[in-house]
Amino acid sequence: MFRSELLKLRTTRAAWIVAAVAWIGMIAVQALTVSLPRLVQSLGTGSSDLPPDVAAELIPDLSALTDLGSPALQRSILDLLALGPGSSNVGLTVMAMLVLGALIATTDLRTGGIVPTALITPSRTRILAAKAAAGATTAVIIGVGLIVLTALGLFVAITITPGADLTLAPGEVLGIWGRGLAVLVLFTWLGQAIGTLIRGQVATLITVGALIIAEPILRGIVSFIGGGGAAITDWLPLGLGSLASAGPGASVLAGPASLGALGGLAALAAWVLVLGFGGLQSFRRRDLA
Repeated sequence: MFRSELLKLRTTRAAWIVAAVAWIGMIAVQALTVSLPRLVQSLGTGSSDLPPDVAAELIPDLSALTDLGSPALQRSILDLLALGPGSSNVGLTVMAMLVLGALIATTDLRTGGIVPTALITPSRTRILAAKAAAGATTAVIIGVGLIVLTALGLFVAITITPGADLTLAPGEVLGIWGRGLAVLVLFTWLGQAIGTLIRGQVATLITVGALIIAEPILRGIVSFIGGGGAAITDWLPLGLGSLASAGPGASVLAGPASLGALGGLAALAAWVLVLGFGGLQSFRRRDLA
């Protein structure tokens, strides 16, 4: 069953498009991050429309934030979610993983292929387990490509920045990549859980899209009303994934810093377990025809 699910993913365009979107999004974010210092420098050369006094006040702060030799920005470059430094948006990588999981869960239901699958393998738990394993394998393969792109991005950033060097320990680099791969798998399973619960492919994709759009907006509204303090929105899945991937402070979207990266990973896994268990119970009980 696992080989069959991998074959479905390998021979359909959707999985390849999802991988391409994730990789292209990473390339775009890396290119923007590497070019940020030069953009900031152009503000101080008089070529921008900013008043001189405003530019003089902003440039030192912006230069510190876009210093490619700083540990914070190097962590951002290595982040597999490709959120970018201080981003409050959801990266294309997150979108791709959620959509991948949604397609894995709903394509057989849409085409009717789930019926012969269930006849051959009556255990519906095994069916979902095979789909989850295939999704995790695909997410890891995509993640390995993202690791290569982040390593190249960091190499370019250090090379073009005079006096810059790698400020992160090898263990920290491997930790960012390892947690990033785990987050990619969890987001794929989250999309699969949503798809298994909803069943309809169009409705699932709309729900995933609504989650991607609504969480950052809701987080911003609650943060504005509450004065930036801790809120229930800090425990939403996208923010927890951001926290787990690159650690506290790497993104505006990150969840509660008190959890730490591993705590964020555990909280995101709890979301997946709860929704996945609900999807499994629903899948067991309903008619597939």
